[in-house]
Amino acid sequence: MRSCTWQTLQDNDMMNGKITVFNFSSVYEEESFYQGDKSSCFCGSSKEALLLDMKDIPGTNCMCDDIAVTEIKERIAVNCCANNEGLNVEKETDSAALRDFLHGIHFIDSGNYHYMSYILLSMVKEPFSLVVFDHHPDMQPPKFGDILSCGGWVLKVLQDNPNVRDVHIIGADEKLISELPKEDRARVSFYTLDDIKTGRPKTEYPVYLSVDKDVVKREELITNWDQGEMNAYDLLGCIRELASDPERKLIGIDICGECAPDQEGIDVGAAIAGNDEFNRLVIDTI
Repeated sequence: MRSCTWQTLQDNDMMNGKITVFNFSSVYEEESFYQGDKSSCFCGSSKEALLLDMKDIPGTNCMCDDIAVTEIKERIAVNCCANNEGLNVEKETDSAALRDFLHGIHFIDSGNYHYMSYILLSMVKEPFSLVVFDHHPDMQPPKFGDILSCGGWVLKVLQDNPNVRDVHIIGADEKLISELPKEDRARVSFYTLDDIKTGRPKTEYPVYLSVDKDVVKREELITNWDQGEMNAYDLLGCIRELASDPERKLIGIDICGECAPDQEGIDVGAAIAGNDEFNRLVIDTI
């Protein structure tokens, strides 16, 4: 099993101070938002960050096969949930270690790995609402079998997760929404950027928040997918509002949407720097 690296970040009142960085593509090795060295924005602070190396797991790019899902869950159990003592996340029903892990911020690499939200949500052991910021609905049926994918994880949550009570997707492209089967579209509440100027999703359940940075306009952040028209600071404001609302219990947050380290047609260094800064602002915001 590959090693993981603990770093130290600043205190935060809204979440529990645990940050997990899932490094599939190696892009996080070029970023410093989670690092505790002298170049980090968080040098000298006390928040804990875990860099979890996932690069050696085959079958994870865009789609995630069953063997890869099992290995990912094992690494979470061993490295994140029980201080290396291990935890069976499939059978565990009420673990303080599991809840503590989930009630943190999870950075899950580029949008190719957004299916990590499905894996993390499979560990939630209470009824919850899912709130997603994404330029894509991520509700495509699998192209073959029942394989988990970045483009279909929301639909799979609706199909498989017994604890999800409602799903709210903000900023998805209206054409992509219209192409969904009517019965699938009816299972989700969709919000335009104008909708959220006057209100936020209403729910009586604890909230899990999943953010794909491709909802942000390309002039402000560069991801490896086509992008929406949201302003980065508007997204940060929405994240902060959801995280700080006393009427909502926030049980976890994940962030994806890094650029690819080998992405063509862009200034990769500048794109990584922009995402690095945004990730730092997310931690500052929550």
